[in-house]
Amino acid sequence: MKLLFLGTPKTAVPILQAIIGSKHQVVGVISQPARKKGRGLIEEDSAVTKFAKENNIPVFTPEKFDKEFFDEKISGLGAQAGIVVAFGQIIAKDLLDVLKHGFINIHYSKLPKFRGAAPVQRSIMNGETSSAVTFFRIDEGLDTGQILKSISYEINENISSDDILDEMNELASSEISNLIEDLAEGNIELLDQVGESSVANKLNEDDMKIDWSRNAKTIKDLIRSGTGNLNAWTTFNGKKIKIKSCSPSDLEVNISSGSIVIKDKEVYVGCADGCLVLNQIIPEGKNLMTAFSWTNGLQDKNNIKFS
Repeated sequence: MKLLFLGTPKTAVPILQAIIGSKHQVVGVISQPARKKGRGLIEEDSAVTKFAKENNIPVFTPEKFDKEFFDEKISGLGAQAGIVVAFGQIIAKDLLDVLKHGFINIHYSKLPKFRGAAPVQRSIMNGETSSAVTFFRIDEGLDTGQILKSISYEINENISSDDILDEMNELASSEISNLIEDLAEGNIELLDQVGESSVANKLNEDDMKIDWSRNAKTIKDLIRSGTGNLNAWTTFNGKKIKIKSCSPSDLEVNISSGSIVIKDKEVYVGCADGCLVLNQIIPEGKNLMTAFSWTNGLQDKNNIKFS
């Protein structure tokens, strides 16, 4: 089958690589245009664009992927389906049916739960223990299209959002070739989404502020949901501290919410129903460090409290 691939960040590259390794042909890649990055504001191609060029696949980088662009540049390629992975543009209504099998998106939740931009992060924040890699045909709604295939995924309660995203990406990469083969042979039944829906809006700084008066598991899940530069945070003496990682604790000591106790080189912080061990943090204006290293730089180690 001839395919289009629409994607932009490096997380989309393994899936494109898996398709290239199959017997199906990627006749064109569509990605976001080069953007200025770094201190020198040098234009840099997206990770998907770079990979496509390295593999001699035609690449298109429209500011707007619309019907006019499709008719002029893409229609002659003969693609029968488009695989969409973190493309960064909405597929316009008048493009949804231009390909025989439409545009197929890969979404990391058990649809219709957690529709939207941040399904993994919101699932973790919500304390979910199971999810899915879902392949669905894009329609006019927000992640509302008919499902081609859904593969269950158990969420490890002790790893971060970034690690879970990597694992789900690997699962999607391992399944994409089989999905395309089934699609080509007519072995897929499109199913409507069933069940209660929810929305996974993109996270912001306010979402990530820690309320130490909540229970330890809720706070731990919030910390685990952090990804990239957006992490759970708190304040100390008016300055922001990002909490990158933590661990559960069974320390039997009464610590008030937000207060810190240092014991055997471990840093414990009080929550509503116990405490957590802080592992890695980023104090404002500084680099990643262990929580214990941070406390070593404090003059008063007896009255440390987050607010």
